[in-house]
Amino acid sequence: MSKMLPCMILAGGLGTRLRPVLGEGLPKAMASVDGQPFLAWLLRWLAQQRVTDVVLSLGYGCGEITRWLSRQSLGLSVTIIEEDTPLGTGGAIMHALRACAAPRAIVLNGDTITDLDLRGFSEFFDAAGADLAIAATSVSDASRYGTLEFDAASKRLIAFEEKRPVPAPGFINAGVYAVDAARLLEFDLPQRFSFEADFLRRQLASLDIRVFPEITEFIDIGIPSDYARAQHVVPLMCEQSAHDT
Repeated sequence: MSKMLPCMILAGGLGTRLRPVLGEGLPKAMASVDGQPFLAWLLRWLAQQRVTDVVLSLGYGCGEITRWLSRQSLGLSVTIIEEDTPLGTGGAIMHALRACAAPRAIVLNGDTITDLDLRGFSEFFDAAGADLAIAATSVSDASRYGTLEFDAASKRLIAFEEKRPVPAPGFINAGVYAVDAARLLEFDLPQRFSFEADFLRRQLASLDIRVFPEITEFIDIGIPSDYARAQHVVPLMCEQSAHDT
């Protein structure tokens, strides 16, 4: 069995929308979910899937998160990379890729957890020989997100469809990527940018991007309503992941 790709977690955001719930000062990754920091659940989920190497990209609250990590026994090798200034999703990904020098990696958001089979995702990426793969999920109303249009056979991404005024089902980007670092680092990019809006959309014609539409459950704790739902959904997801592995 091949070794799992290293996983990069982007956890440098301010968590502005959660301030009414978390209060001032607490990093979003440390938001309590069923009595434990959300980051603890995310790292546990990675360990359950046999991930061994994690790169944690931090910004706001770096000191607090680092101190918490120093007290944990995780069974993971965790490398900390700090953003001196907010870099956006794209800048954070490029900064982490340069810092860790991994030829290929999986990138995740530090405020999202899914039921994605990471080994299956990695094998799909390898078999496709693509520059990048996007993990996607089907939702009944994709109007607030925008959707991914892709070829049914090859799973090659054809277009990013804009948000629509009328509710309709579709596949959306779940914010988990498998990336060929060398290919991405060929591009001359600004220090701060959005990975999807400023890079993927603009480079769709020059990149081989595939879609892995296999996520059935995901939760983003970035808004209060989803954070409330996470209190019972996240423990159940981790329990199911442990059972599956």
